[in-house]
Amino acid sequence: MEEEMIDAVERMKVGDKQAFDMIYEQYKNMAMRTIYLIVGNKVDSEDIVQESFIKCYQHIKELKHNEQFKSWFFHILTRTAWAYCKKKSREVPKEDIYDYFSSSVERSAADMMMEKENTTTIMAFIEQLPVKQRVVIVLYYFNEFSTKEIASILGCFEGTVKSRLFTARKSLKEVMLKAQKVKEDGCDEQILYRQRDCRSI
Repeated sequence: MEEEMIDAVERMKVGDKQAFDMIYEQYKNMAMRTIYLIVGNKVDSEDIVQESFIKCYQHIKELKHNEQFKSWFFHILTRTAWAYCKKKSREVPKEDIYDYFSSSVERSAADMMMEKENTTTIMAFIEQLPVKQRVVIVLYYFNEFSTKEIASILGCFEGTVKSRLFTARKSLKEVMLKAQKVKEDGCDEQILYRQRDCRSI
């Protein structure tokens, strides 16, 4: 498959439309899943993915090494998403992402491990991260890129990726602990109310 993709990239460089269609089919689901996790909106995600593939087709001759196409394409994809986030200045909305994945996008092994009852909660935590931290989390945990590959995609040092992952994990832990405390406090409050209700009977 890898050699077939490399050949398709070479053919796309000379204007082969069928080669472009082949590459599109190969990466569209992964691209859509990635962007939806970052921006959280189906319509905008579709626009970003479409724009990224157009840029890919227009600038394919700038790719020097065909075997690096995947990282090169995801570089275009994430940069387009960053531009979107900066322009819109908005965060991920609270939607039922599980339903979207199960019906519209081919699910990866990581997606299938996420049960419906906790997917929205996990995304609620991730959405609180700055966009650059959110991107490395999505690329690393959901798309299973290595830190070296992510560095190539984002155009930064591998150490920078590792630093963002470390900070993102730390932030997520703090958010989750805070949410757990709020939940526990809420349960304690409910118990107190029930005790008061019982005493009034």
